[in-house]
Amino acid sequence: MKTRIETVIDPTTEILLLQEKMVGEVSDLLPMSHVEIVGSMAVPMAGRPELDILVISDDIAADSDILSKNGYKQGPIVKETSFLKKMVDNVEVAVQIMSADNKMVGIHRELINKLRNDEELRKRYEEFKRTLSGLSREEYKKQKSQWLEENIFSIEK
Repeated sequence: MKTRIETVIDPTTEILLLQEKMVGEVSDLLPMSHVEIVGSMAVPMAGRPELDILVISDDIAADSDILSKNGYKQGPIVKETSFLKKMVDNVEVAVQIMSADNKMVGIHRELINKLRNDEELRKRYEEFKRTLSGLSREEYKKQKSQWLEENIFSIEK
């Protein structure tokens, strides 16, 4: 298996327009579910060339099936969360489908809110993420998670 090397990009008008388009597409495909953006481009801030879409669903399996029949590749289902993705113009569109009571819904929203409202914290996180460019996906995720735990989620403890 080929090791994927990560790059970090700044948000551009093109990627933010693509984000709007993809949220619209997922919303149209899943009209009974709530769709919102999460991740770096939701802030917006530097990050991988990826759009993260959160779907809050009453029927995770049915929504996953609809997306998989419309060009999204089904990934793992972990802790009652279904992961799907597709590539659009060299941007990974990653979809997470979960129920409203999943604790990750609140974590995603809280993280975005903190980064939107604390410019210093956002800038420090962006600077850190830029140092991860060139790493494997596994190492990128590991170091990013560690930074979040030490610098953002430790604030709440």
